[in-house]
Amino acid sequence: MPLPTPLGVAGLADHVHRNGRCRATGKTVYIAVLVKTLQLLGERLNCVVEPATAETEMVYRELYEKPLYEERGILESTPAAHTSNQYQREPLIFSLGTWKGRRQYLVLRDVAGEDLENPNNVHVQHMRFFAQADGVVFMFDPLKVESVRQQLHDLVPVQERVGGDPRSVLRTVLSIIGDSTPNLAVVLSKFDALQSLHHVEGSGWSEVMAQRGAAFSRDPSLQYAPYNEVDGRLLHEEVRSLLDKLEAKSMVMAVDQPHTGTVLKNRFFAVSALGESPVGDRLHHNGISPFRCLDPVRWVLAQRGVWV
Repeated sequence: MPLPTPLGVAGLADHVHRNGRCRATGKTVYIAVLVKTLQLLGERLNCVVEPATAETEMVYRELYEKPLYEERGILESTPAAHTSNQYQREPLIFSLGTWKGRRQYLVLRDVAGEDLENPNNVHVQHMRFFAQADGVVFMFDPLKVESVRQQLHDLVPVQERVGGDPRSVLRTVLSIIGDSTPNLAVVLSKFDALQSLHHVEGSGWSEVMAQRGAAFSRDPSLQYAPYNEVDGRLLHEEVRSLLDKLEAKSMVMAVDQPHTGTVLKNRFFAVSALGESPVGDRLHHNGISPFRCLDPVRWVLAQRGVWV
């Protein structure tokens, strides 16, 4: 079917998987919750957000919505492209309704972290969409930082997951993008874990996360259009500072001084898809309470003049 004015956003994993039976990381859950939250915002803007194809409707329903919202479990990880279950090779396409007289569509690609940990995939055909996307979302998991995990030991359920170095994965992604210029959203995921640090008395993190006036302490993402550029810039600077404190300054430098020589228009974000860490393979009993999930996509949409 013809899809006029599509907006492509490539969603990236936070590159964490365990040997044997893989379980979902922040990216897969994020996509599931993102669509639901987009639908809520769409209602407020008098725009209907719905699957644009029968395949998108089936895949989202069976692999994202049903396991998370009905069965209240944690989603399976995105399978690598070489496996038999290759649903992620086809994009999820959602209609955003009519905006300024034109039909608008959001195209999401769900990419396995395993595929992005392999630098040999830079020239693979099915990865070329990165260079054509309007936005690339790169998620960084704070629970990969040992000092943060230690302070959260009694506050967040243990997550027995390992994974590749996100710095090398970002390098692979930037190599795939090459000299193209998509918008790059760098997302500090599972932000509820960092928010829990304000309960750790005597901790330097407690003082930082207790700042109620900070942009990362509020969520205006469901407010009506236009996208709040001032709030977005403030959050951008705060997250860059948090990554420095997380000893992840190299991630910021990789964005500011990419090895490809092409500096992308970028913005840093903080999101929590669930609002509470899962307990084992089940959702927290408090349910799903998204925090700033819309920010990265609203920013990219704003660059295209959609929902602004």
